[in-house]
Amino acid sequence: MSLWRIRIAMSDDRRSQELLEEALAGQRVCSRMKSPHDSEMTVDLIIELADVTGLSALLGRLHVISPQVFVSSADQSSPLTAVTAVPLERPQRNVTQKRRVPAPARRAYSES
Repeated sequence: MSLWRIRIAMSDDRRSQELLEEALAGQRVCSRMKSPHDSEMTVDLIIELADVTGLSALLGRLHVISPQVFVSSADQSSPLTAVTAVPLERPQRNVTQKRRVPAPARRAYSES
């Protein structure tokens, strides 16, 4: 079984919500979150699929509802789920130590 994270931006009308329910019928939805935005909404889903070929059929049904469908792997083994935060701080430099810069080489001056 594989987990898939899906985000769909869609209209917040009754028909679009019915189409979403029809598209998800028979799917194992592990997580679902709606975020309303005026007359639109964003739905975030995590779906468990037994077969990856079922993903393309599901995405086809979701694209009937909205052209804005985003998908990524949500498996624990996926490198997409292992994103770590990297601090954006600059390393502190020890200001008490002076940086030594080599003196320029001197050339011998000759009078000819």
